[in-house]
Amino acid sequence: MKTRCVRLLLVGAALVCTAANLAAKSNTDNGGYYTARDKEYYLSADEVFFIRPGLEMEILDFEIPSDLQPLVTFSLKDPGGLALDVNGVTTPGEVDVRFMLTYIPQGEENKVSYHPRSDFFRDRNGAVTALGNGVYTYKFNTVLPADYDADATHTLTGVARRDLRDYDLDRYVANVPYHFIPSGSGEPMPRDVVRTATCNNCHNPLAMHGGRYQDVNVCTQCHLPANFDAEENESYSFNVMIHRVHAEAHFPVEINDCEVCHTGGTPTEAFPLVASPNPVPVCDDSRKGMTTLTWSDAGSVEVRVGAADGPLFAASNGAGSQDTGKWVREGTRFYLRDRDSGDTLQKLLVNTTVLGCETNAPGQFRGEAARDHTHWLDHPSRLVCGSCHSDIDFEAGVGHAPQSNDDNCGLCHAPESEVEYDRTVRGAHLPVYKSAQLPGVRFRFIDIVDTAPGQFPTVTFAVGTKYGPINPASLNRLRLTITGPNEDFSFRVQESVGTKAKPAGDNWTYTFETAIPADAEGSYTVSVEGRDNIDVMLHHDEVSTERDPIEATLLAFAVTDATAEPRRMVVDDYNCESCHRNLSEHGNNRRNANYCNTCHRPEFVAVREPAQSVHFKYMIHSIHMGAERANPYVVIRSRGVFDFSDIHFPGDLRDCETCHVNDSYELPLPDGLLATITPQELLPETPPITAACVSCHQSDAARTHALAQTTFFGESCTACHGEGKAFDVEKVHAR
Repeated sequence: MKTRCVRLLLVGAALVCTAANLAAKSNTDNGGYYTARDKEYYLSADEVFFIRPGLEMEILDFEIPSDLQPLVTFSLKDPGGLALDVNGVTTPGEVDVRFMLTYIPQGEENKVSYHPRSDFFRDRNGAVTALGNGVYTYKFNTVLPADYDADATHTLTGVARRDLRDYDLDRYVANVPYHFIPSGSGEPMPRDVVRTATCNNCHNPLAMHGGRYQDVNVCTQCHLPANFDAEENESYSFNVMIHRVHAEAHFPVEINDCEVCHTGGTPTEAFPLVASPNPVPVCDDSRKGMTTLTWSDAGSVEVRVGAADGPLFAASNGAGSQDTGKWVREGTRFYLRDRDSGDTLQKLLVNTTVLGCETNAPGQFRGEAARDHTHWLDHPSRLVCGSCHSDIDFEAGVGHAPQSNDDNCGLCHAPESEVEYDRTVRGAHLPVYKSAQLPGVRFRFIDIVDTAPGQFPTVTFAVGTKYGPINPASLNRLRLTITGPNEDFSFRVQESVGTKAKPAGDNWTYTFETAIPADAEGSYTVSVEGRDNIDVMLHHDEVSTERDPIEATLLAFAVTDATAEPRRMVVDDYNCESCHRNLSEHGNNRRNANYCNTCHRPEFVAVREPAQSVHFKYMIHSIHMGAERANPYVVIRSRGVFDFSDIHFPGDLRDCETCHVNDSYELPLPDGLLATITPQELLPETPPITAACVSCHQSDAARTHALAQTTFFGESCTACHGEGKAFDVEKVHAR
């Protein structure tokens, strides 16, 4: 990615190297640099000097005077620290400023707003006064009650939006939460269950109501329990609304995978001891792995292994953290104990897994752990649980025993136990891929020989589970695939290993029955897919047979090259997992986005009429474009009709690096790429660059433009859209 730094000369002084505040428009810190993905990158120095793009807001002071109308002192500046005019007169772009004030009653956990629902829970018609140098006061129109609780935790949020669209830029947003206790007694304890950084794994950024609101602390100022529509009998409280939205939309994750949003891995007050990772990857035949134990400040404590009086692992006065070393086995238990009383504060079960040994482990904690990220475990309620389980009527006793309040929820639904799929909150929301009952299938390529044109390759591999090596014949499915050449896959053969593998010491070998093509050149790739079928014990002794898939791995090998040249890396499966968390398609058989390319090759078409291309780049762009695509992307297979026209991508479609790595979206593309077979495009064989572009840009004008720039000699896209050209791909997608 191209970066540059623009210095602004102001009144004879050089402003420190800075740029538009991407923290304002995208919730990420750009470190003082523009990148080619930002519109500001393409401004001249004079334009930057005049416009001064960006917005920074700071709450400097807050007071509640005798008239009980709060007074906020705040500043508005550009990223270089220069004052901005709130009215947009002396500096470009008017800045709209809003404030919201809430408190949490002592002994409770939910916010209460000082503003009525009719005002959308924010102050209106307050007075802004300029103090000079970008500093302002805002006098609330809201009058606090005379008996307001000065000892309660309060949250003030400032929301500012600067509109620079007249300059072909964006609307810059600043969301500033300010937590305080008016009396100054004690530390404020705001509600902190989910962090914005976690939402932004998918949303890039979280930006609602026209993009103005980009921070969970701000969302919960309005979306609180009092936000209830009596006529519709609908709650717009954040915890209810978010569950319902994700349950009813095309959520790209299993809906019961609660830790996607309730990101963990750190101790909380309710769960002071954690192991990370847990489960622990076991990537060899030792059946052992290592993890790191971390505990919060619970006084003088010790950690013991195996039993409450087992071997001492660690001790501390206060919080601590310690690596285990490689000795942790399946079912290892750790006990956090109070050294003075001998009481067990927490018992922690650690299991093992093979996930993450060969590719990206699914379900990793992403984002930022909130202080109370385990709140979902120990605070069950009818309202929150019913937001997903919408077929239950707790009052009437439909779908659940009658419950008139939340007092008894925790009696049946304890946070967790050591039994999977029970009535505990964790047990009832355990995705199958996280079940400790799955032994996993760990596959590793050791070598491949006899790979010259016309030869029959022999692969050496190791296969096992978290419990040790296994015979590959015991698996329900094990298939090896050869594809090539690695410039762009046109050849593919897949063979079932079954009982045809031969032992080779601790490993196994398999010889392909299909030869490398006689005219093959360059390098090819061997890959694997497979699974075992495992009986998983569910609640009430119900048994479900589940698929336990291999993490699909790939190995490049030389055919005529001196050394193997792997296929170029276009996307990273790690990026896919940011949203999907357990991307495993076709009946949970294929896990690893880069393996998808071995089948979804340029010529791959779903042939049922109307036929449709399922080439990976064309298909993935089209699916993610979804409802924004001018022509619906519909694939008809024997299993049914798959219409993706109602998909709404949760991120920013302009941000190619959401998925792409290594500037792989830039032009020119490498030599040797093949045309995509596209039955529904203007050309039945669409050239490589055009195939990528028109998969999103489906208007007649865009497709005709691409066709007009293609001749017998090839595509001329790079002349205008190449790196550094007038319409560079990064430039036209800048945001």
